[in-house]
Amino acid sequence: MVISNLHSESGTPSAGAEALLRDGTRVEIRPIHESDVELERQFIEALSPSSRRFRFLDTMRSPSDALLKQMTSIDNATDAAYVATIEVAGKAREIGVARFSARPDGHDCEFAVTVADEWQHKGLGTLLVKRLIDVARSRGIGKMHSSDAADNASMRKFAEHLNFRHERDPEDATQVLYIVDLAPAAA
Repeated sequence: MVISNLHSESGTPSAGAEALLRDGTRVEIRPIHESDVELERQFIEALSPSSRRFRFLDTMRSPSDALLKQMTSIDNATDAAYVATIEVAGKAREIGVARFSARPDGHDCEFAVTVADEWQHKGLGTLLVKRLIDVARSRGIGKMHSSDAADNASMRKFAEHLNFRHERDPEDATQVLYIVDLAPAAA
């Protein structure tokens, strides 16, 4: 349940919104900022090796400065990225992130969502992806897709929960494509 919206009346991103997870935890969901480099680094480094592999299709331990800059410098014309944070000892701690990047034609975007291992299965991933879907629809994007490792059982269950279509990646048999059609349903 989202307590307040992430967008103002004009549709521009606001500072953030508070949301409740299924267990009653309050989280803030807000657009990622360039100043979030260290927050993002700590989040990625705290992920289990398995979660890092599924997110980056790589077994890196720590992200490079260049990758962190890329992940926190968002081109609002084509991209969107939101972080979910909680407060721990007076400081923000990132517990989830979701993002998309649209193709140049604006008809399709690739998305990714990552939730800290101990915060999975509490509804956070669903909140983050639904935020991405809302933003993509508001921009006129017709389809979202994600390319994930075929052995990522958590993503498969998550995609089934949200009724995403899935198919083997025709270019890589070790990958699965999850597809979300964003066009309004016919009346």
